[in-house]
Amino acid sequence: MDQGATEADEVNRLPLKALGLRPGMALQTRRLVEGASKKESQYFGAIEGKGVMVGPMGSEGDKTELEEGEVCIVRGFTGQYEYSFLSKVLQTFEKPFAYALLAYPARVDAKLVRQSMRMKTSWPTTSALVDANGIAGEPQNVALVDISASGAMVKASSALAAIGETLALEMKVTVGDAPYTLKVHAGVCHSNRAKYEEAYFMGLAFKALTQQDKLVLHYLTQSAAN
Repeated sequence: MDQGATEADEVNRLPLKALGLRPGMALQTRRLVEGASKKESQYFGAIEGKGVMVGPMGSEGDKTELEEGEVCIVRGFTGQYEYSFLSKVLQTFEKPFAYALLAYPARVDAKLVRQSMRMKTSWPTTSALVDANGIAGEPQNVALVDISASGAMVKASSALAAIGETLALEMKVTVGDAPYTLKVHAGVCHSNRAKYEEAYFMGLAFKALTQQDKLVLHYLTQSAAN
């Protein structure tokens, strides 16, 4: 492993239950066949050692696009972990709703993105895509859904960036009794279209934080928790 690698860069083999998945969490499924495309899906639940139930998300949620006997890959983001696992499709169902029963994985590949869950927030925030030269484009208003000392989630009217790209965030906050503009860069870890509205939720991990940034984020998250 490179000396510059951090614990957050490491992919670990964890039991599925360690991820803390909750019903309704977004994920992606894709059949392991040539030409297959990923499908936005959601987690319904699991019986340890038996199976995992996943189904389609959105207004066109009448098909899983998975077939019994096939192998598929599942990818998702819990709010702390990016994860993926391979599984065999045991059965598919259409009633009382469309879902597929997948074989329960012995372990999943998981990378810890954030050390802690995020606090709910409502601070005015803008976001801009950062190009390969480190230059930020035109800022757009976004809703800051939640935040931690190492990442955030924003809600936007469109997909602002692809997974792996960088966004420049500006948040109008209050530190003590004084207004403060927090400016940070963040990598896109996860992007998912909202189920019932024209919006995207994007999970972000902060990059190259300064000591001042860390102090402000610590203050903000501690204040939001109280």
